[in-house]
Amino acid sequence: MNAASHSRRRRVNSRSRAALAALAVLAALLTGCGEDADRPKDPAWWSPAPGEVTAWDWQISEPYDLSPLPGRHQMYDLDLFDLAPEGSELRYADGRTIDVPAGPLAGKIDALHARTPRPVVICYVDTGAYEHYRPDAARFPGHRARLRDLPNRPEPSAEGSVIGWDTGWEGERWLDLRERSRDAFADIVWARLDLAARMGCDGVEPDQNNPRGNDPGFRIPLADQLSWYREVAEQAHARGLSVGLKNGHDEPGAAARLVDHFDWALPEECVEYDECGELRPFVEAGKAVFAVDYRGSVPDPAKACARHRRHGFDGLVKDEPPTGAYRRACARP
Repeated sequence: MNAASHSRRRRVNSRSRAALAALAVLAALLTGCGEDADRPKDPAWWSPAPGEVTAWDWQISEPYDLSPLPGRHQMYDLDLFDLAPEGSELRYADGRTIDVPAGPLAGKIDALHARTPRPVVICYVDTGAYEHYRPDAARFPGHRARLRDLPNRPEPSAEGSVIGWDTGWEGERWLDLRERSRDAFADIVWARLDLAARMGCDGVEPDQNNPRGNDPGFRIPLADQLSWYREVAEQAHARGLSVGLKNGHDEPGAAARLVDHFDWALPEECVEYDECGELRPFVEAGKAVFAVDYRGSVPDPAKACARHRRHGFDGLVKDEPPTGAYRRACARP
């Protein structure tokens, strides 16, 4: 995400699913050997508990502030493409590649990882939205060279297009996440996750997977939205990446149905919309909730923080979109 965008595949086929399952079984057998076989194992990816990471920040638009001041930070959540170093590329199964220009934070992953103690670097990436300004935009079925040529509400998408109506952010459109449509674009999304793994991201914050209730231009069944969330989590884990549930909690009971697939959650505006209770399954499962509400959208940041603490969240109040310019941590007692 950049200043222009912010938000409130190929589907794994049966053969791919079988391969992933076989790898998981093999890993379980290998790690289960020995005298500690009955002791629960730590996951292969970052999975923080509530209260474990209280010093963190979410910056997905300029200005950035990554200064190494005392106590900053155990975790940074930053935009994938802004972090891309010189020479980055997106790679596809058909052998084609797309060059990714160096971002304003090029080289910062290595610089952050070199700090002591070493912070976790989470990479923000859209997995449910088309971004007209990204280098891979032309690979999405329905792409048009000029943004204004893309149908927008109330005009329906073109035949064969997976690009829906705008998300409310400049140059960004919802994708058709229905199961029947995913084969047309999922490999583009997985290439982004591949890039995150090669760049050294510790995990990903996959965004825009919650089109329901946001007027996306497609009728997305709840089952399809939930299955896409699970698919994204599975693909991230297959690459050794930690993955957080971004939003989607506004669907009652959805967080409870997804908690086993994600390592943590990052909900937006749960105080503003009185939805924080929906994230309770994460806290009960021992998984951190990095809640964010926005200054100007909540009447009193202190009261918003009190709500975050009451629910056991490690929350922040930020400007929208979140930058390095303002951060109020909802410190635990």
